[in-house]
Amino acid sequence: MADLKTEDGRLIVVAGASRSGKTAYTFRKIKGERRVIAWDIEDQYSGIRGFRRITKRADLLNACQSGGPQKIAYVAGGDIKAEFDFWAGCAMYWGRYHGPCVAVADELADVTTPAKAPGNWGILVRRGLKRGITIFAISQRWAEADKTAIGNASEFVVFRATGDDVAYMSRKTRIPVTELEALQTLDYVRLTVTGEFDRGRLRF
Repeated sequence: MADLKTEDGRLIVVAGASRSGKTAYTFRKIKGERRVIAWDIEDQYSGIRGFRRITKRADLLNACQSGGPQKIAYVAGGDIKAEFDFWAGCAMYWGRYHGPCVAVADELADVTTPAKAPGNWGILVRRGLKRGITIFAISQRWAEADKTAIGNASEFVVFRATGDDVAYMSRKTRIPVTELEALQTLDYVRLTVTGEFDRGRLRF
């Protein structure tokens, strides 16, 4: 009988207001990774040393049909929801057929809704982890992004939030409101599904 054991990936949900530290935190966490595919709608990851900037579907598909180490930043235009769906399908293919990788999906509220995760993104979130794909799912406002990622999260990293987002993230993560209200820019709290909890601050 075939050995069905795999090294599962993780789903890290990163939340926080604009310029609170989300992207810088993710940059640091993926720095040592050799296989990364980023949904780079803000054209930020493409500026990191080692990343290849891709703007066309054909080039993205071609990159994901090859194995080995590479860091891909997909900078899309046009119908961004359709482009995101294509990116997510490529990320799933790359991880499934060429080995474990890291998928970074930024600004999720722009391409998903509070309903069930759509299309290829839903497949990536629900089935990617057991293929060894680690996913960083990032949004300023998770009340406007999909509930599937929140429900499947391995860990939450929450930066400073404002308004109703504080209560929403507290309800979804069970991190006390008082902890979230105390956060300043670059501060964060981290909670895993196993109950591990810590506070941190980004330093430059």
